Amino acid sequence: MKKLIFIAITVCIFSNSSALIAQDYSKDTETIESTMEAVLDVISGPAGRKMDMARFRNLFRGDVKFHIRTKRNDQLAVAELSVENYISNVAPRLEAQDFFETVGSLTIDRYGDIAQVFMVYLTKRSPEGEPFDKGINSFQLMYDQGRWWVVGLMWQAESSGVPIPKKYLKSKKSKNK
Repeated sequence: MKKLIFIAITVCIFSNSSALIAQDYSKDTETIESTMEAVLDVISGPAGRKMDMARFRNLFRGDVKFHIRTKRNDQLAVAELSVENYISNVAPRLEAQDFFETVGSLTIDRYGDIAQVFMVYLTKRSPEGEPFDKGINSFQLMYDQGRWWVVGLMWQAESSGVPIPKKYLKSKKSKNK
């Protein structure tokens, strides 16, 4: 009997641990919108959180390059990061602070299995708080293997000195071709 109880407990432990290891992220990439929401969900949260890096990596096809338009010494510059650089260098800073990025508006241009998404983002210190910055994330996506993949990402904040054009401040919309 003790042997049977031991086997049952062992099976339960291994079943639960394998469920934690093998997360199902398929809902994240079913649609363009769900992919955008998943990106923001991973990077947003209260100080002290641990970001789900397996989920983050799952959104990107390969080690995608991120291009960030920034302002340094009153000059516009470009910073380039890969997914892995972002995880190593940016994620720990986001985890250490209250950081919530939300969608202000979404403009989707799609042709077949490719899409370009302009997302006006709002960065806040709490989900209901006032934005301390905003800008545009420019995502390039591809539909392959039954899901959406982010294959490119660029962004620029208004704090770089470039205001967001009014045409992108409209409500969420989509253009399918």
